[in-house]
Amino acid sequence: MRMPNKDPGSYGLLVWVLIAAMSIYGGFVKYIIDTKTNKTAWSWVAAFAQVAVSGFAGLIGGLISIESGLSIYYVLVVAGMSGTMGSVALSFFWERITGMKNARN
Repeated sequence: MRMPNKDPGSYGLLVWVLIAAMSIYGGFVKYIIDTKTNKTAWSWVAAFAQVAVSGFAGLIGGLISIESGLSIYYVLVVAGMSGTMGSVALSFFWERITGMKNARN
């Protein structure tokens, strides 16, 4: 199933809430995995920081998915995966869009 229109403004509020929820959930899951793997103590500040980065990364991933014409299901999957990847996803998007490995090139 393809999205009928690439214009992000054509989607309802529910779609944007779902994209944000998947992004934030991905970041929360990433933080839980990291704390269990590294055996570190829980920190609400660190969790909030991870969720903030993940929310932004997931939003960017969702917008790129919409622009690519993917179905809403794939948009949500990409938003969640981008949210889980966080800063790694942002670096990937930066490199793919600008062609530069980092901002200093």
